[in-house]
Amino acid sequence: MESISFRTIVPDDADAVLEIINYYITNSTYYFAETALEVSAISGLMNDRSMLPKYVVEFDGNVIGFGYAYNFRPESTFAETVKLTYWLKNGFTRKGIGSKLYDVLEQELRRLKISSILVNISSDNVASLEFHKRRGYMDCGNFKRAGHKNDRYFDLIWMQKFLA
Repeated sequence: MESISFRTIVPDDADAVLEIINYYITNSTYYFAETALEVSAISGLMNDRSMLPKYVVEFDGNVIGFGYAYNFRPESTFAETVKLTYWLKNGFTRKGIGSKLYDVLEQELRRLKISSILVNISSDNVASLEFHKRRGYMDCGNFKRAGHKNDRYFDLIWMQKFLA
């Protein structure tokens, strides 16, 4: 996809980001909320002034995805560890876009001297689990039957990648 570009998230991206999130809320156990979110639910993300990377993915001028890093814990002893998440609009997965986005995010995290990245993934999201394994993330925890959504239980899988 030649016309893919990445840029920093801005508050005007809120509606596009919500559209992506709400698709996964409604249609899967991948996003953990059970009801569609309102703009106020992501205002922290949109207005966050931290140095951690937050990007949208654009295709032909339209937001088709986003990814960002955020603090794992507030204590300074965890300053070199972040959580990372990304979401792509339905129909844009499995095209190499997520890998390109992760390349951008991980490069920025290395520049910021982040040494460890954590992700947590629904056990139902096999494609994401495989994606992260291919990118060098290793299983580091499995909370069995931790989630319950759409009348079913799912595990919460934690994975980790060391940058340094």
